[in-house]
This record gives sequence, C-alpha cells and structure tokens, in this order.
Amino acid sequence: MTGPEWSNVRALYKSGGYHDQELKRPMIGVVDAFSSMCPGHSNLRLLAQRVREGIYAAGGTPISFSTIGACDGVTMAHEGMKYVLPTREMIADDIEAMTQGHRLDGLVLLGSCDKIVPGMLIGALRVNVPSILLCGGPTLPGRMTKDNPYGGVYIDHSVIQQSEGALRSGRITQEEFDWIENNAVPTIGSCAMLGTANSMCCLAEAMGMSLPGSAAVPAVYSRRFSLGFETGCAVMELVRRDIRPRDIVTKDAILNAFKVNCAIGGSTNVVLHLLAIAYAAHVKLDIFELGRSGRNIAHLVPMIPAGHATLLDFYEAGGVPVVMKELGGEMALDGVTCTGRTMAENIAPFENKDDTVILHTDKPQHRRGGIAILRGNLAPDGAVTKPSAIPDDALVFTGPARIYESEQAALESIRAGRVCAGDVVVIRGEGPKGSPGMPEMYKAMKILVGMGLGSKVCLITDGRFSGSNNGCFVGHICPEAADDGPIAYLREGDRISVDVPGGRIDAPDVDFDARRREGSGVRIQKAEGCLYQYRKNVLSASRGAIIPTRDEEE
Repeated sequence: MTGPEWSNVRALYKSGGYHDQELKRPMIGVVDAFSSMCPGHSNLRLLAQRVREGIYAAGGTPISFSTIGACDGVTMAHEGMKYVLPTREMIADDIEAMTQGHRLDGLVLLGSCDKIVPGMLIGALRVNVPSILLCGGPTLPGRMTKDNPYGGVYIDHSVIQQSEGALRSGRITQEEFDWIENNAVPTIGSCAMLGTANSMCCLAEAMGMSLPGSAAVPAVYSRRFSLGFETGCAVMELVRRDIRPRDIVTKDAILNAFKVNCAIGGSTNVVLHLLAIAYAAHVKLDIFELGRSGRNIAHLVPMIPAGHATLLDFYEAGGVPVVMKELGGEMALDGVTCTGRTMAENIAPFENKDDTVILHTDKPQHRRGGIAILRGNLAPDGAVTKPSAIPDDALVFTGPARIYESEQAALESIRAGRVCAGDVVVIRGEGPKGSPGMPEMYKAMKILVGMGLGSKVCLITDGRFSGSNNGCFVGHICPEAADDGPIAYLREGDRISVDVPGGRIDAPDVDFDARRREGSGVRIQKAEGCLYQYRKNVLSASRGAIIPTRDEEE
C-alpha cells in the first residue's frame, strides 16, 4: 500500500487510527462469527484478540470484521431451522465481498458451529488468499452417573431432546427431566458430542486448514487461547510462502476428511459441506465417489451419540492426528497444510493416549464406517445415513410408509403416539427447494429414540438430520419431492426397504413412472425474502445444496 495512488486508502485507514508502519505490512482479515445468541461463539471475541496479537508479533497488521452465525440448537424444530443451511452461502458471500473489496492479504477464520465452519472455508476457497481456520472449541460435557442414556458418565444437550421422548412415555419424571435441562451444558462452546459443529472442526483440521491438534481443545481451556496466538503467527508464514487454500484443499485432502469423519462417526451433514467445499476448491467430486472412499473405513471413536466418549475424551486421547495415524495407509499424507509442512509431518509427534476412546483398526467400535451413501428406486441420486449410530438390529429395515408433509405434522403424530413399531416415517417436502432451506428432522428422531423406538421405527426424509442423531434414519433423499423425486409419489402403506449394508433404499413394489402419469405428489411451500432467492438458485443436496458461483467449467 505504497505510492501516491494509494494515498486515499491510507488516509481512510489513518482516520481509524492506523499508523504508516502498520500500513506497510500485510493486511490480514480476522473474521469472527461472534454473537450472544450462539454459546458456541461466546469466546470468539477474546480468541480474536489473541489471533491479532499473533499476527502483530509475526509482522502483519490485523483488520477485523464479523459475519453471522446461527445456533442450530436454538433454531431447531421450528420455522427458524429453514434459514440455517442458507446461512452457509451468506457467510461465504460476506467473506468474499469483504476480502475482495478491501484486497486483504490473508485471513484467519474464527467459527465453531454447524454451517459457520463450512461457510468460512468456502469463502476462503473462493478468494484463495492465505487462510487458516481456528474453531472456538467444544463445551465441557455435563456429568450424569445414574441412568445415563449413553452408557458412560457424560451427557450433552442432545440428550435433552431424547429425554423429552422418555418423559412423554413415562420413562423418567418431570424432576429428572428438569435436572437434565439444567446440567447438560455446563460451559460455553460448541456441543460436547460429535454433531455437525465438532465434525466440521475436526474435518477442517483433517484437510490441513487448522493447526494440528486444535479441533477438540475445549472452549474454556487456556490452550484454546494460546492456539489463537499460534494461528496468528502461522497465517503470516503462509503469506510469506504464498500458500493458499486451494493448494491445501485438494481432492486427496477432502477424501482424507471424509475418511476421518467415517472413523470418528461424525455428522451426516458433512456430505453436504464437503461437496460444497469441493466445488469452491474447483475439485471434481460427486456424492457416490465420496461414499466409495469411506466404504472400508471402520468406526474407531465411540463418541456421543454413537458411544460413551465426549469431545473432552477425544482431545485428551490425541484427537484428529491420532485418528489419521491409526488409519495409516488409507490417508494421503504428503499434501501441504496450513503449517507449511505436510500432513505426515504435522501428525508425527502425536500418540494415542487412550485406546478406549480412539480404538485401533484391528478392534474397532464397528467394522462399518460412520457414513454410508444409499441408492435405489426411492433415491436414484443418492441418500445419506449414519451406520455407526444405527442399532445392529435396524441396519436392515422394512415397513409400511407413514407419510407426513412436514416436520411439524410428524412431530404431532409421534407425540400423540400414532407412530408404531415397524413403521417407516416419511417426512417429505423438506429438501433445499421444497421447504425451502432443508431443515433438520432431528427432533422427530430424537423423540422416537427417547420413546424406545429408535430401532423399531425408521425415519426417512428429503430433509437433513443433526450430527447428534441416532436410531434408524436416512436423509438427503435425492431427487427431493420438489424436484419431482420418487419420494413425492409415495403413498400411505407403501412398503419401504432400507438395507444399509447393501447400500439400498427402495420402495420395491412401487412403479414410480406409473404414479407420475397418474398425477403429481409434489408439495412446495411458499417462500419469500432470502428463502425465495435460495429456492430459485439452490442445487440438489446430492450436489452439496450449493448456489452456483461461477460459469460452468468445460
């Protein structure tokens, strides 16, 4: 920023208190998603200060701006959830506009929760300036030693929804339910289990976009703040060496991340986000190739909701680097990362400190991986499920369809006891276009689990699920109802077959072509405001529910 042609820009910065010496340095954007509405982001302002100090110490000038960050837990199971997935594109747009408009030299991205982390990564990949993501860290878990539904001694906030089902079915008292509400979440931070928030933070590290060992450090630990300083220093090394996000986020890096997600039993939502990240990185990748890459990856980390362990246990055992070392030859470790070193060099110093939390590949929690992509006449473009969170006796499930045209209609029926063992609950019209916004069907599944029906009822939808869901469920059914998908033509009582080991989801007795000729079953909700624009532009969930941001490539 030298020479007379930049004098106007320098004058504007000086009016904000910047010194000539600062304006001669690389200008590094420090982007945070702080708000008092999202407990996962409560520490980001303090963390951003440590990042700024690291940038100063390493020879840069930090310049701060903020973006939005919705809390999935607060927006769950009402109209607000329709807005959450669209915020991913809004966040990426914010970062692109501010970085390009102000011609920043680098970025540090501070976020913790479900759509914020992928939105920030997508934004960084679009602008492709040297960048690092630093998450705010998970909350400490609640402690529940008696009648713990997860089988260990810890709980997190997702058990509250599960406990609603237990309360309604008389399995716990109101007093017990109130105790869980008041004790499940003892500190700030992203949720203590392996939901989408912590899954994506782990995957950012597995791709090489976060410092090694950083994803699972609790939000309230002092180590979280020293990582802020280290991250500020590290981004300056990236600027000096001109290492950019698209140098780091290669196809191998994305497949590494998916394999890690399978090994840790992470969220189904990462399928959407990794496909969107691949698009932003100019990497050609489809949902079925993604699924094939994880087919042989065993589930190594029995973490809530698919086991007893929490993010605290995972951190103390060694975290993502140890999982990558356990996976060994399945990982491509020679790519450059945000440290400027290879992934192999990053993970070399880490050791497995608790092999009851991070299991060895010869004795996994499950031989089946954490994520599976299904296909069949009900989902010709794919569907997503989470084998690691499905009970063994529900991996193959056949039953009659119980059709609901919205999440709320399904919730009302479940709470009224009208869903019975053996049923397949079908919630349609909740995809990216149909809803619009692709809300999570999290609460319906959680209540079924709490009622003791988690392995006795299967729930399928063209909407999404939370990373904290367990039980028998299949989401992201594509094409969705609003895209004239087969799910739009299902009728009450149709036989539905889900075969997770076989990779199939079918309505074996239904001729969908004949049903289309008989008339459309498509239901599309009205939309206005940003959801109207989202519906007009969003692509299928099988393509990551992206909004295209460039002309089609040759």
